[in-house]
Amino acid sequence: MAVFHNGFDVRRRWFLLLTLLAFALALVTGGILWHSVEMSSISEIQTWVDAMRPVFAGSRLFLIALVAMAWPFLVDILHRWGRIGEVQASTMRALRWRIVTWFVVIELVLGQNLLGQVLTVLQGSRA
Repeated sequence: MAVFHNGFDVRRRWFLLLTLLAFALALVTGGILWHSVEMSSISEIQTWVDAMRPVFAGSRLFLIALVAMAWPFLVDILHRWGRIGEVQASTMRALRWRIVTWFVVIELVLGQNLLGQVLTVLQGSRA
């Protein structure tokens, strides 16, 4: 077992592990999609994606709510473990709603396609 002498080595190790996990998940997702295309038609897959769209949106909103609720507990745990100091903990507590607000904005713009819907309405009003 390797012994890490400083925090940089630990962070580099976690970064590498999380990068490999993201790569593996992307490969698995790509494989599942490839298999789905091979086994069924594009229209069937599009129908399934359209049917699952509310579930995906609900799960993203649930995760945003989970971040909002769990944030203080996670900050307290990190502070108790000595990973962050008191000043960093208070700063992170203060940033909680800013981060949640940005998650909601990103969900509205990208997940719910709010920008595309606004542009469609504007194009419809010009016609």
